[in-house]
Amino acid sequence: MTKQFAIDVAKKLYRENDQSYFVIRDPETDEFKVVDKKERDLRNLNAWVVFSIETDI
Repeated sequence: MTKQFAIDVAKKLYRENDQSYFVIRDPETDEFKVVDKKERDLRNLNAWVVFSIETDI
């Protein structure tokens, strides 16, 4: 998906679920994708984050 579309999806998911979401440039496919905090931490994707929207909780 495009970077802007991934950002829009992350914002929508954040509003619907009140959870943190991250847009990453996947190192395996070079595509932009939306991941939650658990997946980001599990796959150690911090270096690939291009946008984040996070909760304070």
